[in-house]
Amino acid sequence: MRNSTSTRHPLPRVLTAVVVSALATTALKARADEPAGDQHELPPVSVSAGAPAPGLPLYQAADVDVITGKEKERREGASLGETLRHLPGVSNISTGNTVGKPVIRGLSGNRIQILSNGVGVDHQQFGVRHTPNIDPFLSDRIEVVRGASSLQYGSGALGGAIDVSGLALDFAAPGESETGGEALFGYSDNNHQKDIGWKAFQRGDRWSLVGGVIRRDAGDITTPDEHVYFPPPPAPQHRDAPAYSGKLDYTDFEQTSGQLGLGHKADWGEISLRYSGWRDEHNFLLPPPGGQLPPGQGPEGIGQNLENDEIQLSANIDGAPGWQWVPTLSWQNNLHQSNAAGTPRADLFDGNIELEFKQYTARLEARHPALAGFDFGTLGVEIKQKDQYSRGTTTLAPGGQVRNAALFAFEQKELSDRVTLQAGLRHDFHETTGDASRTRGPTPFQDRDENRYSATSGSLGGVYRFTEHLVLASNLAAGFRAPSLFELYADGVHGGVAAVQQGNPDLDEERSLGVDLALRWQSPRWSASATVYRNRINDYIYQRDTGTTDPNAGLPVFAFDQDDATLKGFELQASGKVTDWLEMRLGYSTVDGENRETGEDPGLLPADEATLEGTWLVGAWGPVSDSYLRLGLRHDASKDAAPGEPFAQFDGAPFGTASTDSYTVADLAAGVEFGGTPTRPIRLDLEIRNLTDKAYRDFLDTYKGYALSAGRDVRLALRVPFGV
Repeated sequence: MRNSTSTRHPLPRVLTAVVVSALATTALKARADEPAGDQHELPPVSVSAGAPAPGLPLYQAADVDVITGKEKERREGASLGETLRHLPGVSNISTGNTVGKPVIRGLSGNRIQILSNGVGVDHQQFGVRHTPNIDPFLSDRIEVVRGASSLQYGSGALGGAIDVSGLALDFAAPGESETGGEALFGYSDNNHQKDIGWKAFQRGDRWSLVGGVIRRDAGDITTPDEHVYFPPPPAPQHRDAPAYSGKLDYTDFEQTSGQLGLGHKADWGEISLRYSGWRDEHNFLLPPPGGQLPPGQGPEGIGQNLENDEIQLSANIDGAPGWQWVPTLSWQNNLHQSNAAGTPRADLFDGNIELEFKQYTARLEARHPALAGFDFGTLGVEIKQKDQYSRGTTTLAPGGQVRNAALFAFEQKELSDRVTLQAGLRHDFHETTGDASRTRGPTPFQDRDENRYSATSGSLGGVYRFTEHLVLASNLAAGFRAPSLFELYADGVHGGVAAVQQGNPDLDEERSLGVDLALRWQSPRWSASATVYRNRINDYIYQRDTGTTDPNAGLPVFAFDQDDATLKGFELQASGKVTDWLEMRLGYSTVDGENRETGEDPGLLPADEATLEGTWLVGAWGPVSDSYLRLGLRHDASKDAAPGEPFAQFDGAPFGTASTDSYTVADLAAGVEFGGTPTRPIRLDLEIRNLTDKAYRDFLDTYKGYALSAGRDVRLALRVPFGV
């Protein structure tokens, strides 16, 4: 594995210009050669009405991807990060098969806003191993916005936003009704994971009912067998050998998710009520005790229990001609319980860390036609309150309260038949209060400690249409993020990162200014884009390695600090039909960053990545229809861990590594459709991940410090529709 420091090689500027120029030339040629009315057209996908400017992603100033239909189902995993990681500019912080946290353009956690039906939700995302409490199976579509989205979604969207729409509450034609759904049966052989899911709908012309549930039960993951050296080897070439190999104990999980929705359509508009619940129990494998003792001679497993409930009441009310009023009320309850080291979930929960919050959101949008010189737009107000309680003996984060009130506007103007302008403005009033009365353990403050922030953010973007299919888009966006209760007041052992973490009550809010430039092509058979971006973040909050060890815990101490930082990168993606039977997809992403005070990388930046997929569209033969065979290759460059980022301490351990070598893995997938209902057939999908059982470490795999990434995994998914 890795024995020396390597240098990253981001795409040179000259090469970037050549790629963008070639993309434009190829796109124009493809348009000229494209047959009219081709039966293998790519399906058109639009941004939902909940986005700032509904319509095709092609004509958005910001970079937006929409995942829906069969594409979403074939990419689905147990987590949101795993489901989206195939998108350029989107990466995944993983912990076995349990955790999948999305990373957008090098930013993650509190800098990425996860939304449920357009409303921001929380999942204790300060933790690098705290996964979003959403199962992709119970979603209709997922929209990914790259770049600062504070204008629409506030403090948590400094780096981007991911909006997950629940099961669709559609209505039948007048006088008609529809009933249907599907069952999912899945199995993964690597960790013996069994998935059983069900979702159904009942639609009338006035009422709509949807529901679903999915249960995932998984054992321990398995990595390729590599020699393990303990006690630490005398030979330097074995220094980064894994501490664990083969089957990794304490990597199992059980997860259950459910959703229920009711919609009503009236002459004045629509109203809906939704409930979603999420339950998860899992273990994490810890590094060898003290970093020195062999496995088995100290605590190895740590158990966690996560629960999340959410209720949403929303409406779409027709007002004056062209006006729509969209009010939403949302309630969320979230519980996070984590044991002390050495107490797995089988031993129940010991009260070490227990964080629970209730979050209330009231949001009102007024979507209007032509107004004040603009063609259409959205005016809005949002009020949010979060009440948190810390009942554990360890004060990882204290109890307290977070309040936010905001006003925002987003408008669009067609300046000509070729030029579209999109602009918006938002102001937030934010207050974060640590409260000792809501905290069982000790706090670094007396009684209450308040931090208040006030920030204005906005965006200005435009789209220039060379042709109907080829556009140039650019967006300038200012964003902000207030520090969290965890960053301000953390004071305890965080077993998930094997470190003691300390907050900083003097932190200021982060403020960013990002700009991107994209050349995009979309036609019935081809879709392609090339994007360059730069994001300057003032008062960037990060963890600094203090260089000290806590005498009681025997773990390194990380403290929160802030300096200015800059991130810049490039993304390339292209997909389409080369022939009627061959579809190709390629992608490339690179992001580089610098702490302008220290000259070091910001933490958890993903490695440069290139992907290539080829899909053979077999078509129909006998009773089988729409069959396919897909081979995918993914290459990640080597990457050095930034000082102070989670798990960076393993670069100095007598085993494992925090910095990773380059690697290439292959995935193979196939699927067939047959039988089923008149409108939807039965579908069987087979996927073999890490086809060659490659031994490697993914840079954003949090087990990289002491274990390899997962080995070969054969996955089967059978979807059986029912109804009419």
